[in-house]
Amino acid sequence: MSKDSKGLLKYLGLIFISLLLTFKLPRDSYSVIQYLIKPIRFENSVLYLSGLGPLILLIVGIKGLFKLRWFENRSRLLAILMVFVVIMPIMIKSLNIAKSICFSQYEGVQAIDLKDADIQITGLKGNEATFKVRLGLIDYGSGNRDVEVRMYLPESMKSLINGNFIDFKDTYNTYGHGREINIVKEINVQLAEGANIEDIIDAHWDWETVYFDLYNDDSSSKLIYHGV
Repeated sequence: MSKDSKGLLKYLGLIFISLLLTFKLPRDSYSVIQYLIKPIRFENSVLYLSGLGPLILLIVGIKGLFKLRWFENRSRLLAILMVFVVIMPIMIKSLNIAKSICFSQYEGVQAIDLKDADIQITGLKGNEATFKVRLGLIDYGSGNRDVEVRMYLPESMKSLINGNFIDFKDTYNTYGHGREINIVKEINVQLAEGANIEDIIDAHWDWETVYFDLYNDDSSSKLIYHGV
């Protein structure tokens, strides 16, 4: 193998690793790099540094391609466009295909991945709070299945609300074969004795991790959603 061929594999490998580090983990809203470099939380703000590592790898990979003989007499702008328009989409597609194949090997609700999630408190009245939860799921299984959902409260909320979890009390149907399902649910919960609206507002609960259980009569699975 020639020196240029080895260099091409090396620098394309760096670009691939930069994408792999930012690729979301199974049933999780975090990527590998977000676990390695967690957000820094201040009193009223959050600083995200996890993107710096992959960005540096990407820049090194692209600059390395410029050194290869194949790119010596070509426009650097053209090389950059080729990386972003052709090479990176192919790499992302390959990661998605690999994830789809891996998930298709699981049985039951374990074949369902977390696409995205959003949790908000849309109402506070008296001793009652209203949660609005949006849960985006992708089912990589081979058939339809009925799924129920349970949401475990963030740690800071457990002392403010009666109970440690909330059942959605509905059954949702997924269709398999990589199809998406979006669940939107509004739930009213009772505040614990002595808790008030100010306690909810000051809790910074939306910075914390929330766990979801997907389950039916045959299987169960846990999803992890990180607030920040």
